[in-house]
Amino acid sequence: ISAFGLGVFTLLKNHKSKVNITWFLTSMAVAIWGVGYVFAISAGNDIEAFRYLHIVYIGACLIPIFSFHFISAFLYKDKKYKYLLYLGYFLGFLFLILILTTRTIITGVKYLEKFGRYEEVTTFGFKMFLAYFCFFAFFNLCFLIRGYLESDGIRKRKVLFILIASLFGFLGGISNFVTDLTGIYPYGQMVVWLYPMLITYGIFLK
Repeated sequence: ISAFGLGVFTLLKNHKSKVNITWFLTSMAVAIWGVGYVFAISAGNDIEAFRYLHIVYIGACLIPIFSFHFISAFLYKDKKYKYLLYLGYFLGFLFLILILTTRTIITGVKYLEKFGRYEEVTTFGFKMFLAYFCFFAFFNLCFLIRGYLESDGIRKRKVLFILIASLFGFLGGISNFVTDLTGIYPYGQMVVWLYPMLITYGIFLK
């Protein structure tokens, strides 16, 4: 809910800004991911949960490249790294097609006590998807750290808020993959709600 609301708020503030547009898209992907998980973990059976997990992965496929596009635009690096953006969009939509049409990424459903149903992942395709997710998350953090060191004044504070938010988002997202691979409770989810709030604050900080 917070991701959706803050994304719409950002777009309405300036619907022509590339930064605002890409943050809106990132927020929508986060909202899709969150809604899918809520329904998946509370589903009454495996078939229903598996259907909702596809919604989760629609968001998960788009979050890495949308967030990378947002951060590169915010740091004025999107033109310099346009080929990396092209690659990211190609991979993101390729994984999206695979999620919706095959069992190359997620193969079924598992159940974790006191959490609910989550995805079963045993394929090489999932490992490739995880590499895609981590690659762009790592680039985001590297860009932001460098941007923070190279900035000053209010710009430095803006980058700091977005860096902290990205760390929360990254840790929360990775904790879900840890659950997929090990069955450990995804404690990182407890801080993901800070991600859209801190970034939106950072964008409009004066």
